[in-house]
Amino acid sequence: MFSLTEEQIAFIENDIRVRGITSPDLSIDLLDHICCIIENKLDEYRNFDLVYQETLLLFGDKGLKEIQDETNRVLTFKHYYLMNSTMKISGYVSSLLILFGSIFKFNHWPGASVMLVVGVFFLTVLFMPLLFILKFKSSAENNRSMLLSIIGFVAALLICCGVLFRIMHWPDARLISVMGGVLLILGYLPVYFISVHKNTTNKMNATATVILIIAGVGLFITETGTGTPRPVSDNFWRGVIENDALLNSMRTDNAAVYAKLNSSTDSAKKDYKPLKASADELMNYLDEMKIYLTAASLDIKEEQAKQVKLDDLRSEGANNTITDLLFENDHVQSKYTVAKMNALVDNFKNTVKTIDPSADLTLLDRKEQMVNDKPVTWEKANFEWMPLPLVVYNIIRIELAVKNCERAALNK
Repeated sequence: MFSLTEEQIAFIENDIRVRGITSPDLSIDLLDHICCIIENKLDEYRNFDLVYQETLLLFGDKGLKEIQDETNRVLTFKHYYLMNSTMKISGYVSSLLILFGSIFKFNHWPGASVMLVVGVFFLTVLFMPLLFILKFKSSAENNRSMLLSIIGFVAALLICCGVLFRIMHWPDARLISVMGGVLLILGYLPVYFISVHKNTTNKMNATATVILIIAGVGLFITETGTGTPRPVSDNFWRGVIENDALLNSMRTDNAAVYAKLNSSTDSAKKDYKPLKASADELMNYLDEMKIYLTAASLDIKEEQAKQVKLDDLRSEGANNTITDLLFENDHVQSKYTVAKMNALVDNFKNTVKTIDPSADLTLLDRKEQMVNDKPVTWEKANFEWMPLPLVVYNIIRIELAVKNCERAALNK
């Protein structure tokens, strides 16, 4: 085995210092380690310079400086590796949960909401804060870079929470998303452009990043606002709200008529109890159907669906969940179907006919309708592939028709 000369050892020691190793203890350890490797490799066929360069390649692409950085992390940040592992694991877990949660949500499979909530929780509570902490513990950042990272962290947090709130139909989703987008555009981008644009080699990257972020935020805001034009949506939904208010008023009025009949001693009055029983059975079924479909469409429990206000449904889109349930497609077992509803409607109509054979029941007709110049059954025209708001609206229309026919029969 060859031995290194004093000049060669001095050269290695000086080169270690030039390559960024500032710690005396680390410098001595590296010197000893490198010298041992070189002495084992030296022979009469290879010179010192060649073997030294080969030895430096053993320390990776970043060379000795990476060892200095790792040493500083260990000395100044005792829990670095634990937090780094936690960050990576939480990042992988959150991304996979969000990915599969989105797939499950798109297909309306059970468990989608749980995966999305847990995924965003890991992303915002574990991954992003740990990434932020490790970034500043492991590198020397100037004030501008620190401000940039803080703004980016808060903006990303708001956008993630806004998207989750929108998916889960929680309140203030749009406000949170807009706040995140505005902070990203007006806060992050100016600081980013100023801090990076001074570097000539990064001008292209800085410009491209700014353009992509602006375009991405614009598309995100556009996507959240797409759908039926706002004036049309507002006018239609105003009609839904007014119909619901009218329905509640008719419920109260009919209940008052029943109370009068119940307290009346007129022996000539007809027995109204079959009418009330039939109407109540149908109305209860329709009310429970709205709750059941809302819970299934929003992937929430029925107790939660009871608390959902009618106005909260206006932005809901179409999906196959409601169609599968109402028509029991793909062998789906459902508590509430169009067929059961039709049977209760027919029973109610027959009850009204026994009280008043000449009663006008056209409001409860279910004849074929023309859709795109083609005849379509009443059930498919009103419930197949319809968004939740339209389904609820059509059920309210049936309830209004029931209450109208009930009131007409009571007047007899």
